[in-house]
Amino acid sequence: MRATGSTLSALAHRLPSRFRIGDWTVDSSSCYLSRGEESVKLEPKVMEVLVFLAARPGEVVSREALEGSVWAGTVVGYDTVTGAIQKLRRAFGDNSRQPRIIETLSKKGYRLVTSVAPLAEPPGHVPPVTERSAEVSRERVLSKPLLVSIAVVLILLVAILAFRPWTAEIENTSTLPSRPKSIAVLPFDNLSGDPTQDYFSDGITDDLITQLAKLSDLTVIARDSSFVYKGQPVDVREVAERLGVSYLLHGSVRRKETSMRVNAQLINASAGNHIWAESYEEPMSDIFEVQDQITQNIVSALAARMNAREREELGRPQTDNPEAYDSFLQGRERFFRFANKNENRKAREYFVSAIAFDPNFSMAYAMLAWTHAFDAMNGWSPDREKSLLQARGLAVKALSLEEALPLAYFVAGLSYRETGEYVKALVEAEKAIRYDPNYANAHVLLATLLYYAGRPEEGLERIKKAIRLNPHHPYNYTFHLGQAYYILRRYDEAIETFQQGLASNPASERLHVWLAAAYAQAGISDEAEWQADQILTLNPEFSIERMGEAFPFKDKADLEHFEAGLIEAGLPH
Repeated sequence: MRATGSTLSALAHRLPSRFRIGDWTVDSSSCYLSRGEESVKLEPKVMEVLVFLAARPGEVVSREALEGSVWAGTVVGYDTVTGAIQKLRRAFGDNSRQPRIIETLSKKGYRLVTSVAPLAEPPGHVPPVTERSAEVSRERVLSKPLLVSIAVVLILLVAILAFRPWTAEIENTSTLPSRPKSIAVLPFDNLSGDPTQDYFSDGITDDLITQLAKLSDLTVIARDSSFVYKGQPVDVREVAERLGVSYLLHGSVRRKETSMRVNAQLINASAGNHIWAESYEEPMSDIFEVQDQITQNIVSALAARMNAREREELGRPQTDNPEAYDSFLQGRERFFRFANKNENRKAREYFVSAIAFDPNFSMAYAMLAWTHAFDAMNGWSPDREKSLLQARGLAVKALSLEEALPLAYFVAGLSYRETGEYVKALVEAEKAIRYDPNYANAHVLLATLLYYAGRPEEGLERIKKAIRLNPHHPYNYTFHLGQAYYILRRYDEAIETFQQGLASNPASERLHVWLAAAYAQAGISDEAEWQADQILTLNPEFSIERMGEAFPFKDKADLEHFEAGLIEAGLPH
């Protein structure tokens, strides 16, 4: 989805900045709730969720509606909305089983069940001087003098004015070679009239991205960022500017029982004109030939150079079995929802089915491997070590069928990293990038391995490279960028980066943890303590020692530096 500006601004015509919810006063401009002498500070995105619900009292609001409005244009985790609702309940002292403020309706969404009334802005209104964390019921009096507050605000304003969009910063600071030819493949429209066929048009888009990404002379934007624009009206110049590319490929697919019609057009973003367009009406069995023709035409139109290996790999069919390909596409569509354990399991079933139809389907083995690694990384597996070994074995199987398969190297690298075998993980990540220089996830993997190994400057450049390839990236990119800044003692940049991550995933404990440490190291103690409150609310059993075990620094000094920030923030060992 495309970002359309602040949700709070969009709702301004429905609610003033100050209103009442039950016996609570809400000030959305300062992110405070108050009742009598008690006040509660909310995170900005949590306040936006409250405003969205308050603008629709008594209405059922779906999770999708909240994600699409509050986090428009951002890739968010499945638990993001749940975490925001949890924080609101704690702020109000509400109970999910006997709700007085917010009701949860299973498989439907949420509903504000109390009264909402607008309030006039009082003359000379100032934020409350007493605050209670939205996550714990203890009060704290702000001790920061007014002059210090003003100074902090001025510093933040200067930082904001100095900050430029990431894409510009990356292009100017990255030591990696620039690529003048750049393209984004926007999701092909499904014109079949059947929404259940989206997986097929999405699959064609995915495959085109994968094929073009193998060209070393062409920068190709990652899938995550391209799919932000699915189903959205496209302003060619605006989208190209946001993604930092010169060309856009867009098209449509109309699938019938045994045939398909594919339209594709290559657009010069700066001029806004088509430099190539073609229509294909072919039997379903010729899907790979059509994809190959589209790719070859793009290469010709852009005059991108190909070496011998790239020419050999370009257009190589993944399988010649239509049933295997269809099962694979459905599995990939499920997996890329990155939703939950159940969706991951369903994706795995489709990949197993694809392999049953074609035992030599290398990409199906690689994606199946990723589902096992994903289980282990998210704590969904009853036997984490077994899942990681399964992932590694399937990745090896995929590579035995197709050597030039970047995804398989990436998954193998993930499994090695998660078992602490960092040298092996580094080798696999570098192989993935060698075969696909545009593989943003592989650059992220390599970045983490570099800064954990005591090479944070190199890690920082790699994560910036990944963000340039995937501008609408998931929150974990922002998390790793902030980690690199923290390790380099660039605390102001780390704080700003972690705050951006929390805007898309406020329930992330890791982001709160590192932001607390960054605030503490920067000497902003009030904010460090407030973040510590958030962490203990999300996880009352939090331990600095256990958290340190999750980040495998090679240099003990780096680990001590991280833990020192957490101790200063007031978190318990």
